[in-house]
Amino acid sequence: MGAAEEIAGFATLLRELKQRSGLSYEALAKRAHMSTSTLHRYCRGDGVPADYAVVSRMARLCGATPEELVELHRRWVLADAARERGRRAVAPAPVAGVAPVPPASQEGAPPVPAPTPT
Repeated sequence: MGAAEEIAGFATLLRELKQRSGLSYEALAKRAHMSTSTLHRYCRGDGVPADYAVVSRMARLCGATPEELVELHRRWVLADAARERGRRAVAPAPVAGVAPVPPASQEGAPPVPAPTPT
């Protein structure tokens, strides 16, 4: 299963729990101590909470069963790992043996030499 599918599976279950609860996004977000837009992102699959406690709190407010909590945790673990893989793929990897580019010097200040590799 790819990253998009893992995140979508998590979002689908979260959205089902939210819909079944009968709570509006605004009411659930308020009770879960988060913004409505953040809750929307999670339920659309546009974001994955970095902390499972947020997910657990939302699910409990929606009346999730113990079995649903276990399944939601499993899906969150997969979605969180997919999010992390995506973040690492975007971040540039440092190149061995290449000195970092020093920041631009302030006007009038002498330039700072880059460290020489050893």
